[in-house]
Amino acid sequence: PRRAGAERAAINAPMQGTAADLIKMSMVAVQQALDAQGRGTKMIMQVHDELVFEVPEAEVDWLRVEVPRLMAGVAQLKVPLLAEVGTG
Repeated sequence: PRRAGAERAAINAPMQGTAADLIKMSMVAVQQALDAQGRGTKMIMQVHDELVFEVPEAEVDWLRVEVPRLMAGVAQLKVPLLAEVGTG
């Protein structure tokens, strides 16, 4: 049982590391866009594969379009990177 767990962890590590790299790259891309455009939106937290923002009402439509586009564009992979936006 212990060996099986170690084997699963060894197989999983590259995928989890890649996911961590992708979310960090996404954070940089989004923050650069926010800064370049002088947006009032604030990235306030990252949890696993999720970014949480505080968004002025006037920027919600921008965020719904641009954040998924920016996140999807951080790496060229054989599978698409998809991002969803929710509010609440």
